[in-house]
Amino acid sequence: MTQRKKSKEERFLQKLYEFAKASGDPENEVDRYKVGKELGEHTRGIDHTVQILTKIGFTKKSENNLIYLTEAGLAFLKHNF
Repeated sequence: MTQRKKSKEERFLQKLYEFAKASGDPENEVDRYKVGKELGEHTRGIDHTVQILTKIGFTKKSENNLIYLTEAGLAFLKHNF
């Protein structure tokens, strides 16, 4: 059985988790543009992805460009990856 390709939002969540965990805690705040640039996304694409993830409750915006994973986002990652 082949595995389906991950969506842009799923890849963004996974990379956000990796950056946050590397800083000591998976719920730490991370610069959204750092995550997006690592995935090869442009500024508008990053903003759109974060808007979608925030709207469905997987991320929350903080000060400046910082975002963090919510409990729902962490649960999604644990269940799907």
